[in-house]
Amino acid sequence: MYFAACCSTGCRQSSALSEKGQKDEDDDRKTHRERKEHQGIKYMAKILMMAGSTVVVLSLLGFLVLLLKGRAVTKTSPVLMSLKALGIRPSEAEQRLCRQRVWVGNDTLMTPREQHFFRALLRHTSRNRWLLCPQVRVADIATLSSHIRPRSRTWWQLFRMASQWHCDVVIVDIHTFAIIGAVELDDASHLKKHRIRRDILLEEVLRQAGIPLLRDRDSERLVRRVGEFLKYREAGAEEKSITVMKSTTKHSEHKEKEK
Repeated sequence: MYFAACCSTGCRQSSALSEKGQKDEDDDRKTHRERKEHQGIKYMAKILMMAGSTVVVLSLLGFLVLLLKGRAVTKTSPVLMSLKALGIRPSEAEQRLCRQRVWVGNDTLMTPREQHFFRALLRHTSRNRWLLCPQVRVADIATLSSHIRPRSRTWWQLFRMASQWHCDVVIVDIHTFAIIGAVELDDASHLKKHRIRRDILLEEVLRQAGIPLLRDRDSERLVRRVGEFLKYREAGAEEKSITVMKSTTKHSEHKEKEK
């Protein structure tokens, strides 16, 4: 009996010690894991702080460089100095124009296809009678009607719409510079929706302005059409000239008879 009781007591003590040891081991593991997690969080926070500080420093340096560059250009730019001397406050775009090079010259005036067409047009047109002007702005051959109040909102909307368009070629009388007609050589881009819209509106602008528009996608056919159109104009001008001469002659003869 005594031996059994002792064994039972020993087992309980051993079990208690084992449980305590296991608990201590679990606590140590938990403490170690928490310590590692805490160190990881501190490390990540340190990295984020360093990255944030770097971004802030770089941003400040960039802003400082731009500020110093802008001040230097403002002080040295003769254009800005001229505007300032006239009491004109330059816009953001004007300041950018003076601050850096924003314009680059094109190598040629027209595309190779347009150049080929223009040369063909020159060969089939009387240079003693007609003058061919390439790349003419629509706003330079058509003016808004007088019933549109100048400089009003509507005026500016209509003007900006037409001023951004160009005709490939405008034909004028070489002696009087009277506008005879406009020529448009279409290409694949004219099949796009925004170009179709532009073409429809352009035709209406020139129709209202009374300027004939000759357009075609086939360059050879367009050259022939322009040639026929100009021959018709020349024939009409000659007929009109003959009519005027006959009228003048009759008037002179009538005066002679009265004398």
